[in-house]
Amino acid sequence: MKNTEKKIVLITGANRGLGYEIARQLGEKDMVVILGARNADAGKAAVSQLSTQNIEVHFVQLDILQQESIRNAAALVEEQFGRLDILVNNAARLPNRKEAESQKFLPSDISAELLYGYINTNFMAQVAVTQAFLPLIKKSQAGRIVNMSSSIGSVTIASEHLHENGPKPPFLAYAASKAALNMFTVQLAKELAGTSIKVNSADPGLTQTDAGGPTAPNTVAQGAKPAVWLACLDADGPTGCFFTHRLEHTATNPW
Repeated sequence: MKNTEKKIVLITGANRGLGYEIARQLGEKDMVVILGARNADAGKAAVSQLSTQNIEVHFVQLDILQQESIRNAAALVEEQFGRLDILVNNAARLPNRKEAESQKFLPSDISAELLYGYINTNFMAQVAVTQAFLPLIKKSQAGRIVNMSSSIGSVTIASEHLHENGPKPPFLAYAASKAALNMFTVQLAKELAGTSIKVNSADPGLTQTDAGGPTAPNTVAQGAKPAVWLACLDADGPTGCFFTHRLEHTATNPW
């Protein structure tokens, strides 16, 4: 497997929702998919489903909140594949409906525990995963890092009274975590400027996942497209940008 000419992609949190769909779409492009999931049973079930679609897919247990799990996953990928071409940081904490309907996210009332929980998962864990796999990505001829973000993490959009999906509620914990992730995208892209590695953020929009609900404007297939497009950028593609689901997935969101 170390000598394969196929691109090797790891997607975190890929046992369901957007992560699963990103894995499916990239697998259909003849890539070797490494499906990362915290729950081994759920991850292996997703691998079985994708395998029936003639997708070459492998499971790795990866809990992005556990440093040992991250180290073990990186070691396994290095042992089996020798490199990593694409990393999609998809695993994240999303506001559930109970939280969204409560006042827990208001800036004047949010608890330190809730704020830390989102920052830890959606920012600090993403940094940790990227740092662990970056040595393997540097072995690729054309490394790609895609951070799954949200327009809620755009300070410009958050400051608007209206947005395409209606007024944005003050979800401080989630918004701040995605804004921080966007900053990581920009800073890492600057650090890696001049190399063959490209780093971008992807905004799937409000999508028909468990979090978005069945009435969300974007299907899961549509929501996956920005990440898939960024994962497949050619040598003259952009880096350090924030791409949206709108306009064929190639328009940029404001920071």
